[in-house]
Amino acid sequence: MTLRYSVIALLLALLLTLLVKSQTALNLLAAWLICGNLVTFFLYAYDKAIAQSAGLQMRIPERTLLLMALVGGAPGAWISMQLFRHKTSKRTFQQGFWLVVLIQLVVVVALLAVSR
Repeated sequence: MTLRYSVIALLLALLLTLLVKSQTALNLLAAWLICGNLVTFFLYAYDKAIAQSAGLQMRIPERTLLLMALVGGAPGAWISMQLFRHKTSKRTFQQGFWLVVLIQLVVVVALLAVSR
Protein backbone atom coordinates (compact mmCIF):
# COMPACT_ATOMS: atom_id res chain seq x y z
CA MET A 1 0.00 0.00 0.00
CA THR A 2 2.84 2.39 0.83
CA LEU A 3 4.41 1.92 -2.57
CA ARG A 4 1.16 2.76 -4.36
CA TYR A 5 0.72 6.03 -2.47
CA SER A 6 4.37 6.93 -3.00
CA VAL A 7 4.24 6.28 -6.73
CA ILE A 8 1.01 8.27 -7.11
CA ALA A 9 2.42 11.21 -5.13
CA LEU A 10 5.68 11.22 -7.08
CA LEU A 11 3.89 10.96 -10.43
CA LEU A 12 1.53 13.78 -9.49
CA ALA A 13 4.48 15.99 -8.53
CA LEU A 14 6.33 15.06 -11.72
CA LEU A 15 3.34 15.75 -13.98
CA LEU A 16 2.68 19.06 -12.27
CA THR A 17 6.38 19.92 -12.60
CA LEU A 18 6.38 19.21 -16.33
CA LEU A 19 3.24 21.30 -16.78
CA VAL A 20 4.70 24.24 -14.88
CA LYS A 21 8.02 23.89 -16.72
CA SER A 22 6.27 23.94 -20.09
CA GLN A 23 4.31 27.08 -19.22
CA THR A 24 7.00 29.13 -17.50
CA ALA A 25 10.64 30.11 -17.80
CA LEU A 26 11.53 28.17 -14.65
CA ASN A 27 14.29 25.60 -14.87
CA LEU A 28 13.43 21.99 -14.07
CA LEU A 29 14.83 22.06 -10.52
CA ALA A 30 12.90 25.19 -9.57
CA ALA A 31 9.69 23.80 -11.06
CA TRP A 32 10.23 20.49 -9.20
CA LEU A 33 10.82 22.24 -5.88
CA ILE A 34 7.71 24.39 -6.24
CA CYS A 35 5.45 21.55 -7.38
CA GLY A 36 6.94 18.95 -5.05
CA ASN A 37 6.38 21.25 -2.10
CA LEU A 38 2.80 21.97 -3.15
CA VAL A 39 2.00 18.26 -3.52
CA THR A 40 3.68 17.50 -0.19
CA PHE A 41 1.81 20.31 1.56
CA PHE A 42 -1.52 19.00 0.33
CA LEU A 43 -0.65 15.37 1.15
CA TYR A 44 -0.01 16.32 4.77
CA ALA A 45 -3.21 18.41 4.85
CA TYR A 46 -5.23 15.57 3.33
CA ASP A 47 -3.81 13.07 5.80
CA LYS A 48 -4.74 15.39 8.67
CA ALA A 49 -8.29 15.69 7.33
CA ILE A 50 -8.58 11.90 7.11
CA ALA A 51 -7.19 11.55 10.63
CA GLN A 52 -9.86 13.89 11.98
CA SER A 53 -12.77 12.32 10.12
CA ALA A 54 -14.73 9.42 11.50
CA GLY A 55 -14.61 7.71 8.11
CA LEU A 56 -12.78 4.53 7.30
CA GLN A 57 -10.59 6.04 4.58
CA MET A 58 -7.01 4.83 4.38
CA ARG A 59 -4.45 7.23 5.80
CA ILE A 60 -1.42 8.24 3.79
CA PRO A 61 1.49 6.11 5.05
CA GLU A 62 4.17 7.94 7.00
CA ARG A 63 6.80 6.56 4.64
CA THR A 64 5.08 8.34 1.76
CA LEU A 65 4.95 11.60 3.70
CA LEU A 66 8.63 11.31 4.57
CA LEU A 67 9.58 10.30 1.01
CA MET A 68 7.91 13.40 -0.39
CA ALA A 69 9.78 15.52 2.15
CA LEU A 70 13.02 13.79 1.18
CA VAL A 71 12.68 14.42 -2.56
CA GLY A 72 12.40 18.16 -2.05
CA GLY A 73 9.14 18.75 -0.24
CA ALA A 74 10.51 19.35 3.26
CA PRO A 75 9.53 23.05 3.37
CA GLY A 76 5.97 22.23 2.28
CA ALA A 77 5.83 19.38 4.78
CA TRP A 78 7.04 21.60 7.62
CA ILE A 79 4.58 24.40 6.80
CA SER A 80 1.70 21.93 6.60
CA MET A 81 2.72 20.24 9.86
CA GLN A 82 2.77 23.60 11.64
CA LEU A 83 -0.38 24.99 10.05
CA PHE A 84 -2.51 21.89 10.62
CA ARG A 85 -0.71 20.64 13.77
CA HIS A 86 -0.17 17.35 12.01
CA LYS A 87 2.50 14.85 13.10
CA THR A 88 4.00 17.43 15.44
CA SER A 89 3.71 15.35 18.60
CA LYS A 90 4.59 11.95 17.16
CA ARG A 91 8.20 11.54 18.25
CA THR A 92 9.23 8.84 15.75
CA PHE A 93 7.82 10.82 12.84
CA GLN A 94 9.55 14.00 13.99
CA GLN A 95 12.85 12.14 14.25
CA GLY A 96 12.39 10.84 10.70
CA PHE A 97 11.45 14.27 9.39
CA TRP A 98 14.45 16.03 10.94
CA LEU A 99 16.72 13.25 9.69
CA VAL A 100 15.39 13.99 6.18
CA VAL A 101 16.17 17.70 6.66
CA LEU A 102 19.68 16.85 7.91
CA ILE A 103 20.30 14.60 4.89
CA GLN A 104 19.15 17.39 2.57
CA LEU A 105 21.45 19.91 4.23
CA VAL A 106 24.43 17.56 3.94
CA VAL A 107 23.67 16.97 0.24
CA VAL A 108 23.34 20.70 -0.48
CA VAL A 109 26.61 21.50 1.33
CA ALA A 110 28.38 18.67 -0.51
CA LEU A 111 27.05 19.86 -3.88
CA LEU A 112 28.12 23.42 -3.15
CA ALA A 113 31.59 22.23 -2.12
CA VAL A 114 31.99 20.13 -5.26
CA SER A 115 30.83 22.93 -7.55
CA ARG A 116 33.59 25.28 -6.40
